[in-house]
Amino acid sequence: MIFIVLFSINSHAYLDQLDGLLGTHLNTVTKNNIQYNGVDYDAWHNDPRHAEVLNNILNTNPDIHDTREDKLAFWINTYNVLTIDLINKENERETIKNLGGFFSSPWKKFKWTIAGKSYTLDEIEHEIIRPLGEPRIHFAINCAAKSCPDLRAESYRADQLEEQLAEQTRLTFDNQTKGLQYKDNQVTLTKVMDWFKEDFNEGNLLSWLKYYYPENINDQTSIRFFDYDWSLNKQ
Repeated sequence: MIFIVLFSINSHAYLDQLDGLLGTHLNTVTKNNIQYNGVDYDAWHNDPRHAEVLNNILNTNPDIHDTREDKLAFWINTYNVLTIDLINKENERETIKNLGGFFSSPWKKFKWTIAGKSYTLDEIEHEIIRPLGEPRIHFAINCAAKSCPDLRAESYRADQLEEQLAEQTRLTFDNQTKGLQYKDNQVTLTKVMDWFKEDFNEGNLLSWLKYYYPENINDQTSIRFFDYDWSLNKQ
């Protein structure tokens, strides 16, 4: 029982530290006609809170998260922190794609050990997060690219997750430079919804979008997707 209490305190402390990192090192910028939350990677790298947050994540046994909300919040935060860790560890400042090899993408190439088990970003996204059946995670996890749905300026928390994912979806769609545009019964969407369309009502994007835009989306609405800019989401 003492161990559980101690972990709870440490867990809250790590989320508070992550809140501090995100609140300090994110700023909204516009480059190449894309508005996004830019990361000050150099300042983040030099902030001692990153090492503390990373150490907490790597030493957490994921099995302690027994609810769907706990799992989603932990793994979304983990994915985002490890992505920033990768960018800084490899001192990449142009595009995450530079970190891939001829036979392997950066999402499969690099590994972190969490509580004694090895994980890649690809495994976290496709084998852990997506099977939990929450399509809005695609607006929460960030691949360090300008066109990716933005990093949120706070950590994800199980007891706030529904509100956070709902707001994150709205923020993504409100960004007309990369999230959603609507004109003449044609909707232009983030490319992420094309790549992972099966997660949104089994590929029926229009029916999924009707929840958010019931007055605009209809069976005759056409869909296209924004071009994807893989440039690093730096400030």
